[in-house]
Amino acid sequence: MAVACAEQLRTLPNTNYPKIPLEQLQIVTRSPFIASIAAIRGDRDALITFSKNAIRQRAQRNDIRDPETISQIGDILYVILKDKAQKAFPDDPTAQAQAIVAVAELTYVSNTASYQAYLEVREEHFSQREAELQSMQADYEQVSAAIRELSAPIAPIHDNILVLPLVGSINQDRATFLTEDLLEEIVARQSDVVIIDITGVPVVDTNIANYLLQTTRAVSLLGAQVILVGISAEIAQTIVGLELDLRQLTVRANLQDGIEYALAQVGLGIMPLQVRSSAA
Repeated sequence: MAVACAEQLRTLPNTNYPKIPLEQLQIVTRSPFIASIAAIRGDRDALITFSKNAIRQRAQRNDIRDPETISQIGDILYVILKDKAQKAFPDDPTAQAQAIVAVAELTYVSNTASYQAYLEVREEHFSQREAELQSMQADYEQVSAAIRELSAPIAPIHDNILVLPLVGSINQDRATFLTEDLLEEIVARQSDVVIIDITGVPVVDTNIANYLLQTTRAVSLLGAQVILVGISAEIAQTIVGLELDLRQLTVRANLQDGIEYALAQVGLGIMPLQVRSSAA
């Protein structure tokens, strides 16, 4: 029976059975017959266990390309055992029919266990894949948070004044992060003035200009003022060439001028230590 089963398995499409040597496949096919005989003798659990393990092993070998191939071994067993049952009782139709019914029941038990194992394997695979994706998402969010923190550190230089140094290019996502972080910091520190330093921004285009204007409007809604510093000669020419309207922004040449202006807005200033000592 194992030989007949092995020969039929090697003819099945969409499986790796044709690649397995016939002698090796004969050894493999002995197991389902042993399990089937045990089931005929009353131990159906042996057949169920074998069927599930066989599907799991096939899944590990990636040998289930089509769910329809799951029942192939069971179907072949049914054909072979049915033929044996018919030959075992050639002159007793009743016994022959009972044997065929028993074989059909065993085939049903085997195929049901096989499909159940297949569904369990798929569920395990999906759960594992979902866990991997969640882990990747967590790693991505952690890296994004780290990049977000490093991309534009907001530095307080006084109780009421913040400095936001911008470095590198600014896309839509980064602009959103920067604005959110800045607004949160303004609220947390009750700041009155924000200095945005674009010295490290290589190119100012329409998108960056719009970002600066939108940030200025958002900051003003919180009762604070934006001072823009760090406009180089090249960037100034670009702004003029693109006809960008930045008149809503308070602009100072560099960070030093911006700090002096910001301090003046809150009634403070910078003076030499000697002057402060004599004034005291």
